[in-house]
Amino acid sequence: MQFNRVIGLFVLSASSVACSAQYRLLPGEANSDGCLPTTPARICLGHTGTEHCYTPPNDKSYVFGLEPKALAVGQLNGHELTLFSSMFYGCGSGTLTSYALLTVNHCEFVNLLPEVELTNQSEFKLWNLPQFSHLPVLVTADFIWEFEAGETHFAPHRYRIEAFVFNAKSGRYLQRVRYETTKKYPGLDEVDEIRVLTAERPTILGNIGQSQPN
Repeated sequence: MQFNRVIGLFVLSASSVACSAQYRLLPGEANSDGCLPTTPARICLGHTGTEHCYTPPNDKSYVFGLEPKALAVGQLNGHELTLFSSMFYGCGSGTLTSYALLTVNHCEFVNLLPEVELTNQSEFKLWNLPQFSHLPVLVTADFIWEFEAGETHFAPHRYRIEAFVFNAKSGRYLQRVRYETTKKYPGLDEVDEIRVLTAERPTILGNIGQSQPN
């Protein structure tokens, strides 16, 4: 697996003239094989320097340094709401990707999500659900590996479903849904792309409607 280490430059709007409207994506460093990240990726404000950057949380086990991506998904208080992701890869069959929903406050990035990390056998979507929030709702599905039951990595699995909804009182996204499917869905041995959320959508919407913001 090869990864291109290209610095991305893109433009989003900023309401304050003190904040540059340009955002840079900076991949992390990798080992000599080019697959194991050794430093985290960053998204940075402005043209130079690293003083106004967001980096995903990491520990000694996972460094999210590969394939940084950013997508403008809405606006909050006059600033773009940006979905930022970067990946850990251990040179094997699996990957783990960290996700953040970023806004800008006093020229610094602020992540509005709790910890969200998904494997390469997962699915995520941003749903526009105005009945629940004026901002997109993040929904995720990640496989549950029942290894002791004899499941192989990319076999059919049950999935853990989560939904995160913006809470105006706290100014952050809160987890409003978390459950495990009883049905098994095809894994990457059978399909090219995981498809779980469309089938689970009625259950997810029902659970969001029944939950109460914390």
